[in-house]
Amino acid sequence: MPRSSTGAFLKGFHEAAKTFGAKKKNSDFSLEISGSEGLFLLCKQFPWPVLAPSESIEVPSILGSAVWEHAQVKTNHQGQIMFMETVEGHVDTLLQKIAQQGGNFHAKVYEGTPDHYLCYKPIYGCSMNIENPDRDWENRAQVLMYSGTIFFHYYGETFPGTSTDYR
Repeated sequence: MPRSSTGAFLKGFHEAAKTFGAKKKNSDFSLEISGSEGLFLLCKQFPWPVLAPSESIEVPSILGSAVWEHAQVKTNHQGQIMFMETVEGHVDTLLQKIAQQGGNFHAKVYEGTPDHYLCYKPIYGCSMNIENPDRDWENRAQVLMYSGTIFFHYYGETFPGTSTDYR
C-alpha cells in the first residue's frame, strides 16, 4: 500500500493544517457602497481585493537573451459583481443614482457585515458595467439578478474589525 494511503500519514497533514486555524468562508463578505450603505444585503458576488505582485516584464539583454523584472504592484482591479433585485427596484435605483453622480463611487468590502467584521478594505474610484438582465416567463424560481463587471482601485489598506467573530 502506498504511504499516502495510510490514515496515520494523512492524519499528520490534517493536524498540521489545523494549526493555521479556521478557513475563511467565501460567503462571509459584504460590499457597502458609500451613500447607499443599507444595500449591502443585495450584493451577492464581488471580487475580493488583493494587493499582490503583478506580472513580470521581459527586458531584452545582450546577445538576444532576456531577463525578467517585476512590474509595479497591481492596484487596478476588475471582476464579476452581482446584485439581487427587489420588487421595489432598489438595485435599479442604485444604478441610476450612481450614473447620475458621474458613474464613480467608493466602497468598503467587509470580512463579515458592516456591524460585525474581522476587517474591512476600502476600494476607490469604482465603476460598474452592468449587463441588461434577461427576464423569462418560464423562470418562476429565480431571483432577478443584475450582473456585470466592477472596476476599482485597491491600495493594500486593511483596517481591523469590530469583532473577533462576525457570526
